[in-house]
Amino acid sequence: MKSVLKYLGAMVGGTMVAAAITAMGAGTVMAQSISDIDGKGKITIGVLTGIPPYDTVDSSGNTDGFLVDLARDVAQNLKVQLELVPVNNASRAAALESGRVDMLIAHMTATPERAKLFLMTNPYGAYDMRFVAKKSMALTKIDDLANKRVSVPKGSTQDVAVSNLGVEGLEVVRFDDDALAMQALISGQVDATAAVATVADDVIRKRNLADLEVKTEVPLFTLYWSMAVRKDATQLHQWLNNFIYYEEVSGRLGALHEKWVGVPIPGGKLPTF
Repeated sequence: MKSVLKYLGAMVGGTMVAAAITAMGAGTVMAQSISDIDGKGKITIGVLTGIPPYDTVDSSGNTDGFLVDLARDVAQNLKVQLELVPVNNASRAAALESGRVDMLIAHMTATPERAKLFLMTNPYGAYDMRFVAKKSMALTKIDDLANKRVSVPKGSTQDVAVSNLGVEGLEVVRFDDDALAMQALISGQVDATAAVATVADDVIRKRNLADLEVKTEVPLFTLYWSMAVRKDATQLHQWLNNFIYYEEVSGRLGALHEKWVGVPIPGGKLPTF
């Protein structure tokens, strides 16, 4: 576990740095304060999509779910309108750095390398990362992945973790987001995928994929999700930390998680840093 976690910051950070450099080429984004957001009357928030049960699509075809409800709460508490921008693992960093969005609620883990690029808030949620494969596939230890193909969203924490397992013959197959990585398993392109356990369980249940299961005997890691703002948005960063604290102690955060995910937030009380 320690050998996996020590690589998370470095390799995810490399992907993030590349995205940020690309975005910065388009021009410098000015610092933004709470007053600036209030002045324009809206906040633009990038939310990660394609990861049910954390998100879904409503009857009008609009994105809805846990992250969207959190974004709504942010806008409501700031007393401004909300503009949602769907993002995926590959596009979220550039969307923030370029100024396309004011902030991200996009299931980003606050790695040390990401903290060099963005201000990461205290966590608003936690997740257990696990392998998913056919029930017939023996997977009780890491070495069982030898000579197997495993799908991951590129630039994600599971990309980093799986890429550094050091298992002989293991091939990491990268896709733009979690949904495509899961679909690769369903369609038989890969032998396994690395996914958030609650997301995988939801897909298996809703699509009646009786031949698949979450492999609980081989935990990959448990980590936390943070919101992100640009490095110079210090006032917004502090406000969001206060917002997350209040959402948790008031019970609102837990209620939203239960509403959309169906289970309490893993790990009990969320940490602060």
